[in-house]
Amino acid sequence: MTECSTELLNIFSNEHYTYINQIFGDETVREIISEIKKFKNKRFEFATEETGRNFEYSSHHILIDKKTKEIVCSVDNGYQNININKNDTLCQSYSLLTYLNIDIDPDQKQRQMDMIAMYREILSNSLFLKKLDEITLNEDNKKLWTDYTQNTKKFIVMDKQKILKKINDVLDKWEAYGYLYFIGKGTCNNKRKR
Repeated sequence: MTECSTELLNIFSNEHYTYINQIFGDETVREIISEIKKFKNKRFEFATEETGRNFEYSSHHILIDKKTKEIVCSVDNGYQNININKNDTLCQSYSLLTYLNIDIDPDQKQRQMDMIAMYREILSNSLFLKKLDEITLNEDNKKLWTDYTQNTKKFIVMDKQKILKKINDVLDKWEAYGYLYFIGKGTCNNKRKR
């Protein structure tokens, strides 16, 4: 494991929220994923639901079974529990794993390694990268994504290559030590939990 500190985990959490949660939780990005033949899922569609105080009144990512209209939720399925893993805000990653038919491992660290591999696979898809241009080159999207790594409100510069570099940097940090942020109390001395 790479060096870990409270400061590094705090920096990582803001980077992860900016470049993973926000971008891959974006409705348009998820729509792009659903349109790519390689990723297309005939069973599920992406959706969100508003949350309560436990999730800071944000949007919770779920899937809806197209046929039965049944909701598939990472909390209801026992994968995401902020009473056990206080920083586990990975609902959009859980929903993507399920959407892409990737089993969710019971081991907390391994499931995050699987998430990282999933994002790398999405990023290796040339059609996904081409469609990302439609977002980053659109002048109306200058204020689409907030840069949560800054103390003042700023927006991500819509430069696809810079965004991809940041995403890949965050994935590397997540793999090296960032996974600890999402396990237990979110500290460097967390042990892998099953």
